[in-house]
This record gives sequence, structure tokens and C-alpha cells, in this order.
Amino acid sequence: MPEMELILIRHGETSWNRLKVFRGCREVKLNAEGVAQADATAEALKGKVFEALYTSPLKRALVTARRIAAPHSMVVRENFGFLDISYGAWEGMAEDKVASEFPKQYGRWVEAPSKARPPGGESMKKAWKRVNSALRVILWTHGTGTVVIVSHRVPIKLMTAYLMGEKRHAIGKYKHDPCAMSVFRVQHRDYEPVVLNDSSHLAELNIPEYQDF
Repeated sequence: MPEMELILIRHGETSWNRLKVFRGCREVKLNAEGVAQADATAEALKGKVFEALYTSPLKRALVTARRIAAPHSMVVRENFGFLDISYGAWEGMAEDKVASEFPKQYGRWVEAPSKARPPGGESMKKAWKRVNSALRVILWTHGTGTVVIVSHRVPIKLMTAYLMGEKRHAIGKYKHDPCAMSVFRVQHRDYEPVVLNDSSHLAELNIPEYQDF
């Protein structure tokens, strides 16, 4: 029976990743490493035949998606359902400053992220509904072929938990690095993980490791 191959890709690195600055809905450009990651991902996937490629409209994701799509001469489809979550008052602030100025809310974010809501930002409950509603539409729209979604760390963790048959409280156990790929085989409503957070295609870039944020 025909099946879909679903590939979830996080955007490439930005300077705010290394500085551990909350990004959310702020526009942040890819840095040189991020561009190299996007191009290496495009190279790894150039032999695929894409049915569709969806992306968050934020530039760091959109540029990543366009570079991945370039070898296929195809137009990417922007989908607001795959935007990063809003961090409200935390956006543009470094993690240590957030921890200092918002100790209670930050503590909840670290200890129970699925129940957290940054001040003035989006609750994880709302983000779960938004992201996975958009995902379900795509799963229902495309029954076969390779479909790519380029998004952000938290939305991809939310999608991964959903595809693994778990609830949002499970997101803490999943990790997704810049331009890493998670691949699922989809048949009706059966989602089989092939690989999670695979960054082997980036190994030759020799980008220094850091604690992802």
C-alpha cells in the first residue's frame, strides 16, 4: 500500500542559538554556519522527489526551506501553523537574563515545559493545538510521496510527540538540532519513525558543538 515519507527539518543555526537568546516570532537571520547547514541538507536530499515542502514563514526557516528546495526547482509553501511559539516578554532576551528576571516562570519552563507559558507569550497547550492541527491537514492532504516541513525546535518537538502517539508532556524527552532531520513513514494514521534528530549529513561541516538552545 502506498505510503508517505514525512521529513521534519529544523532551520539552520542563527547567532541567537549560540548566544542562547529566546527567538520566538522575532526575525533572526541564519548565520554562516546556518547557511552551510541548509546547503548540506539540500545536498543530502537532492535525490528525493518532493511531493511538497512546507515552511514556517519566519525568515530563518523560509531561507532554509528555499535552499533545500532549490535543487528541485520548486516553490515552498508557507504555513503559519509552523511558526515558532511566541515567547512574549522573553523574546530577544538571553536565557540567563530571563532566569534572573522571571525566576518563577522560567523555573516552570525548565521543570514542566508542557505546562509553561512565557509572560505575554503562547501557552504550550495552544501551541500543541496550532502546530498539530496544521500537521494533520498535511497528513490528510498528501497520501503518498515525500513531504518536507521546515520549522523550529519547539514546533518540531510537538509534532514528534504527536507522531509518536504521545501527549505534549512528552516533549521534554525529544531534541532537535539545527538542520537535523526526523523521518517518519506514514500509512493512514500509522506513523513509523525511521530516524529522529539525524544530523549525520552535517558531519563534514565541522561546526563546533554547543548546548543547543
